[in-house]
Amino acid sequence: MKLLFSLVLSGSMLAAAAPVVAAPEWLPGNSVSTGDQDTVAIAANRNGHVAIVWEDDRDTSAPDDNAHSDVWIRLFRHGTSVYEKKVSAGGTGAAWRHLNPDVGLDDKGNAVVVWQDDPDANGFYNIPVRVFGPTGTLLHSATANTSADGQQVNPSVSVDLDGVPSAPSTIAYAVAWEDTQGTASPTVRVAGFKNATRSYEKQVHATGGVNKRPDVAVSASGSALVVWDEDIDNNGFYNIGLTRFNAAGTVTLTKTIANSVGDGQQFGASVACSFNGDFAVAFESEGAVAFRGFSSAGTPSHADVTAATSGTLASIGLDDQGNVVVAWTVSGVDTWVRGYGPDGDGTGRLENQQLSQVTAGKQNGLVVAVSPWGEVSAAYTDDNDGNLYDQIVLGLGIANSGW
Repeated sequence: MKLLFSLVLSGSMLAAAAPVVAAPEWLPGNSVSTGDQDTVAIAANRNGHVAIVWEDDRDTSAPDDNAHSDVWIRLFRHGTSVYEKKVSAGGTGAAWRHLNPDVGLDDKGNAVVVWQDDPDANGFYNIPVRVFGPTGTLLHSATANTSADGQQVNPSVSVDLDGVPSAPSTIAYAVAWEDTQGTASPTVRVAGFKNATRSYEKQVHATGGVNKRPDVAVSASGSALVVWDEDIDNNGFYNIGLTRFNAAGTVTLTKTIANSVGDGQQFGASVACSFNGDFAVAFESEGAVAFRGFSSAGTPSHADVTAATSGTLASIGLDDQGNVVVAWTVSGVDTWVRGYGPDGDGTGRLENQQLSQVTAGKQNGLVVAVSPWGEVSAAYTDDNDGNLYDQIVLGLGIANSGW
């Protein structure tokens, strides 16, 4: 009996080590297909909610012109649409724009949406914030940036999954963005919020050089991890900057570099963190797609791992066991995904594979969200008929292991 048990166990272990092929349930992200839908972002929680946001341009005269783009959100729970609504409010002038949205979710299904906003078409952007309840009711409105001077673009948002323990109805989140004042080089800023009240706003790095394109991830303690493209010495070569702030805005992880390989160019970072603060960062590295995992103390779990030898638009998700899913776009045409364990090993995880509902035409901008339980969701923009008008496609029920 012991020998038989040993053989069965060994067989199970061998089966578990087999690479995993994704088998998602594909759903239309946007219900109205008029015009052009682009620049999708995604978030998920542990209670079956998945939210997507996107730019929606229903001006059908020019698919490559993002003038008159609005921001929309759609929330699903267990694969069923709960609500879909326009978040932005149009604008005035000939070329108003609402661009580059992002979304975060807490465990109650509250959604926080941010984007860069030019409603008066003067060419200068600010970062609006909208907070929606689980049924789509608008709960709070704010602006991430204190000062409207200059240019605020490329926002990112992340929400504390369990909120504020002493105030259960309070929604806690952090927003990061790129800020440019006049002819000065861009800087990266982050602000923490509770509902619509700003707790802090900080520049995340020392003065000097070029710092841009941030991403943010918030742990259950309310700490905000920020990563960004960093050229602090202004030598034309970028690394991935990394720092962390607690819920009061105090630095708890001194600014450092996320990538272990310092040669060449590293940029386009995406960060995800677990409930307890472990985190992982994906980025482009000299044309390849790489990632690196870290403990909650900021200690690297491994060196840079190459997920693909070529690719752009890296996106990363992380579950509470430390398993990682990385997504990217190849040559602006195809969307790919790969899974890993906590040590950066891909054995028995999602194999390197194209991930899209169809392969004809152009699919790009794949983004992933991984719940604390390891449920993987993905979304991308699709133009399979080649008419230059994109739609949003959502994939649910993806597994990152074979057991």
